[in-house]
Amino acid sequence: MDAEEKTFSKIIVMAAVMLLILPFITTFNEMLTKAVMNIGLYRFIEAYIVPPFTRVVGGVLRYVCHIPTMVSEDSIYLLRKGMPIEVYVSWNCIGWQSLILFAITLLTGLQGPYTTWSKVKCVAVGLEGTVLLNVFRVALTCVLLYYVGYLPALVFHDYLGTVLTLVWLAVFWYVSFEHLLKRRSYTDNGGNVKAEQGDGGD
Repeated sequence: MDAEEKTFSKIIVMAAVMLLILPFITTFNEMLTKAVMNIGLYRFIEAYIVPPFTRVVGGVLRYVCHIPTMVSEDSIYLLRKGMPIEVYVSWNCIGWQSLILFAITLLTGLQGPYTTWSKVKCVAVGLEGTVLLNVFRVALTCVLLYYVGYLPALVFHDYLGTVLTLVWLAVFWYVSFEHLLKRRSYTDNGGNVKAEQGDGGD
């Protein structure tokens, strides 16, 4: 099997796995939401995470998507023909669940005999990518609302957002195993440098 066929096979397998675990991820998100509400952590998210997140999304809409936009602490106002369309940014819609899901995948993905520096790079890229994914997801919801209408935006927000997260995680780990994570090396008795074997992305 050549490299292209191997890559295509991996993509097919990842797609099949994503379809299988999608219902479990939805249930997992609901359980996380209830837990956060019970311990009162949502107040911290509302006070310290939602406002800067809202401003970042507003900046993307204004300067990247060129949509006239105003923001408040927890709302984005899309200005169309002088009339504002309010998008309320709830503490439960900014994608914090995807960060927890990403952290859980790290427990498995980083178990191989990889160098510390490559693990640090992997975590940094994954964390940054997950945050940017959530900004993109909310911004795209607003774009759909502005140009297409309420129903398409609602469908994307409620259903396709989870799929987008799973796609991102699949792509991230594929890139990590292929390019970011490097195995620790050692020198054998003959003086040859070899990579340690173990669980990983080979």
